[in-house]
Amino acid sequence: MNTSLKPDALYFKKQIYILLLLSVFFYILFIPFCLIVQAENNSGFLLFICGCIGWAALCAFILFFIKLWVNNLSYIIKDTSITIYKGIFTKVEQNIPDRKVTDFILRRGLLDRFLGIGSIKVQTAGGSGEVGYEGILNGILDYKEIHENLRDKLVNIQTSNGATIQQTENANDLVLNEILSELKDINKKIN
Repeated sequence: MNTSLKPDALYFKKQIYILLLLSVFFYILFIPFCLIVQAENNSGFLLFICGCIGWAALCAFILFFIKLWVNNLSYIIKDTSITIYKGIFTKVEQNIPDRKVTDFILRRGLLDRFLGIGSIKVQTAGGSGEVGYEGILNGILDYKEIHENLRDKLVNIQTSNGATIQQTENANDLVLNEILSELKDINKKIN
């Protein structure tokens, strides 16, 4: 069962909303600054025009790279692992084996809920990041179904691992009992 996923187009839309929100904060701070400069030396209007053009160019540049980033994101959920493909200049293929996964966390922020998307964080026992998540599946449209499937798969793996451990312990007990009986037989023969 290989399930191939890509972030939905709404994920890029979310990034646009975030950039628009940052632009509003920028202009809330920048316009009073330009008015102060205008009052002191009459160059505030020129500063405002240059600042607007510069901010628009920066936003266009950022949006271009965000679009490339989102287009290069893809996820493959396999029977034994989850693979995340990402990167613009350096392509990264991140493979997370199921046996290392400890939990799947569904995250939906305010914009995610507004747009109807979600992110699934893959948590492992040794989490390589500072936040403890090995990988994140961002911008998933049918997040509930995928999250439930991943959680069910995790429960099945943990249950089968528990059964395997129990079988191994039972086999070890049998071997130890056989060794004990052999030692008793040897002890009887010696005495």
